[in-house]
Amino acid sequence: MDPRTEQLFGDGFSRSQEDESRRYNLLAATLVANLVKNSLGPCGLEKMYIDIMGEITVTKDGSAILRKLDVEHPAAKILIEAANAVDNEVGDGTTSVVILSGELLSKAQELLLSGIAPSMIIDGYLMGLEISLQTLSRISISSTSIGREVMSKLAESCLQTRSISGVVARENTSAADLIVEAVWSIADLRNKIIDTDDIKIEEKLGNSSETTLVSGTVIDKTFDASLRIKLIENAKILLTNEDLDRSRTRTNSELNISSFDQLEKYRRSEYELLEIKVQNIIDSGANIVISQKGINKIVQQRLSRADIISLHRVKENDMLWLEKSTTARIVKDLNGPIPSNTLGYAGKIYEKLVGDDKMIFIDECKNPKSVTLLLRANSKRVLDEYHRSALDGFAVLRDYIQSPRIVGGGGATEMKVAAVIRDRSRQIKGNVQLVLQKFAEALEEIPTTLARNAGMDTVNTIIQLRSKHMLANSKIRWYGINSRSRKVDNIISLVIEPSIVKEQVLKTAVEVACMLLRVDDVLMAKPKVQTHSHTDGVKHSHPGGDKKHDHYFDRLGKQQRPIHHYY
Repeated sequence: MDPRTEQLFGDGFSRSQEDESRRYNLLAATLVANLVKNSLGPCGLEKMYIDIMGEITVTKDGSAILRKLDVEHPAAKILIEAANAVDNEVGDGTTSVVILSGELLSKAQELLLSGIAPSMIIDGYLMGLEISLQTLSRISISSTSIGREVMSKLAESCLQTRSISGVVARENTSAADLIVEAVWSIADLRNKIIDTDDIKIEEKLGNSSETTLVSGTVIDKTFDASLRIKLIENAKILLTNEDLDRSRTRTNSELNISSFDQLEKYRRSEYELLEIKVQNIIDSGANIVISQKGINKIVQQRLSRADIISLHRVKENDMLWLEKSTTARIVKDLNGPIPSNTLGYAGKIYEKLVGDDKMIFIDECKNPKSVTLLLRANSKRVLDEYHRSALDGFAVLRDYIQSPRIVGGGGATEMKVAAVIRDRSRQIKGNVQLVLQKFAEALEEIPTTLARNAGMDTVNTIIQLRSKHMLANSKIRWYGINSRSRKVDNIISLVIEPSIVKEQVLKTAVEVACMLLRVDDVLMAKPKVQTHSHTDGVKHSHPGGDKKHDHYFDRLGKQQRPIHHYY
């Protein structure tokens, strides 16, 4: 480092300039891309990650692995953030965007060594992106109505690269069928509206063939112990968040009682208030009460004598799912008459042993706007991977519903776009022509990686793909990598993807490449870290380690998707 810089910023500081900084940035991005490259496609391999707590994650989901990596290099962080952005936006294509970004930067390094200025490379990449988006818009297959057959093929294409693809539920129902059924049940297809968070995902250890979809809500609880009834049909459901227990003050209070009669009168007045609420519940016609708060033992027995099932201390998220699945409305005041239109309906409600635990099934709801996917597997790690896969499947179907345009998978789309860009580059003079050709080569890295992971000869495969795309009608033939049969095939009948995913991948990859190419000076302050031990014996270092603190994995909230976003 320049001594003058050291005098200016002090010792805890590092700096790399111009060619050196750019070379390090491109190298860091390429290393991250190489990390997930062999996970792409049906024949891709899985990664195992062990965190500082000793928790093991086994997955081939690129974003799940990248989220766990604690990298220090800023270029690597930018690439990981880009993968997370694609995951949050479209839910798929995270591995592809990392591979494409890494390859664009690798090609940029070759161009830089040839003496081409970074600004010219950036202009060429932006031109390549514009041509790519125009080509995608032209070749994508759009439909005026959303078809279930297309959704099934999209789900199968998405899940065939993941371990959940081998799950076969009862009556030969595949995991893709369950995911399509779940989305089809809750989506507003006319207005192209869907909220995938309305699909609850429950996990229990067991046989994967018992994975099922419930037309309602599954709650990981049991009925109140005092009840005689464990099954109820044609259920009329009352949801409430009012306490059915003796009231407690929020602050410290004092009650002065001078005689036994006063104490008895006080207790009687409390139960009289509860009796009013119980009678209102009975008069409403409900035969099951589900409360977010507590239910007194005496109230439970009183409801049980009236053949009313009760369930208390239900989570807030479960209450929201119950509202949508049963069309009930949460009652906030039980002191007066309860309107009949606030009650929900379910064909049957029952308690069932799932694995080692009992669970409550609110099933056979009429036109539910929330359903539950119950995942079963033989280990928690496999369940986590199934959870991630299911969320990816939901996201792909959501993308198609919001923008019903599809393209061929298996690298066919990238080869089509690359052929157009290569043909267009011949009409351009100067160094930009070379940049566009390198852009096309970078796009071909997707089918090349698929072929390599499938054990195919990559050189011969790319030659075949190039020749077929030069001869084929771009709107009819979609030649790509058939990883199952390990050959070049017309892939449109086998693997399809939403066009919006490809657009997002291309935009993000080019943005990352251009951002890193614009950087010519990296100034990095070395953070002060403190090594410390936690109560469980785990020893590690990070800034602020000398102060009292906790970690994200110690304080997971009540969100539905902590596994997807962190694990």
